[in-house]
Amino acid sequence: MGYYESDETWNALGIKTKEEFVEKYVVVGKFHDNVPDDIVKSYITISYIMAHSYFHYPMYDEAMSKALLVMEMAVKLKAKQLSIDVKLPPNKKGVVRDKNLSTLIDEMCAIDELSFLKSDFDRARNIRNMKMHPDQRSLMGIAGRTNNNIMLFINIINQLFLDTKTLKKVHQKNNQLETALSAFQKGLYVFECHKGKLLVDVVYLFKYFQKGNRKLLLLYVNPVITNAYNSLTEHRFNKPLIVGLTEFKIDKMTIVGKEDNGCVFKMYVTKKKNDVELLKQYNADIDKVSQNDIDMFKQINSQEALWNLEKKVYENCWSEKEFN
Repeated sequence: MGYYESDETWNALGIKTKEEFVEKYVVVGKFHDNVPDDIVKSYITISYIMAHSYFHYPMYDEAMSKALLVMEMAVKLKAKQLSIDVKLPPNKKGVVRDKNLSTLIDEMCAIDELSFLKSDFDRARNIRNMKMHPDQRSLMGIAGRTNNNIMLFINIINQLFLDTKTLKKVHQKNNQLETALSAFQKGLYVFECHKGKLLVDVVYLFKYFQKGNRKLLLLYVNPVITNAYNSLTEHRFNKPLIVGLTEFKIDKMTIVGKEDNGCVFKMYVTKKKNDVELLKQYNADIDKVSQNDIDMFKQINSQEALWNLEKKVYENCWSEKEFN
């Protein structure tokens, strides 16, 4: 058998070389120094499984299986650090069993400074349930977004093992930002970013990360587009609009800062007649779109946005840890 011949599936997906495959589909482990070595070393195997799927496409799914085990290890190690008992009380027969993973996650996220991780853990739990309890044999490959899921896991693990002082700062800052950004949930704003000068009408979601002097505020917003009716009914959905700010200041209804790519950023209220008319036309277009098309757009756009958010965190917040 051709154990060391490239799987033709990758060629069908447009991958021509081993180097191109590694660049696009192998997720390297990136962890800060507080992440236990057992986790970091175990992750190396995940990278190797992903890399060797170049020769056998179904191995790509097995990288996810290993990643779920590493995630479970991380949760149990953190629980022990927090003095959370990983065992249940003895039953009537005196048998002591392990707490399930979901219970440990709930107990950890009940701690104030870890509560901001709950939504990410909920996503991870859903991924685990689908993977561990399949209805039938299935091969997901890249359609299962293994690389995106693994970036999510890496981000969760890194945040989970931030030092207590940093976790408290992140928790406090998240609360402050939730209050400050709630004012931007509905309105009309000029959005000056790497895409140029746009109009947006809502900030859907934000995420904030901090480690040492490294800070990142991610904003997922809805752009006011022309010909919205045609775009949505013909399913020509725009990609989600996300910016990552490494510097920012929020003053009432204005946000100024610098993007992770170095571009100057500014967001502010506009009441210009032309801008208001564009928003009216946009809303009129949306009102004519069927609920099915709107739901499809929201589902596809929000899912893509969540993966793009995780990719930005993975690329900007952590560094690769080497072992000799």
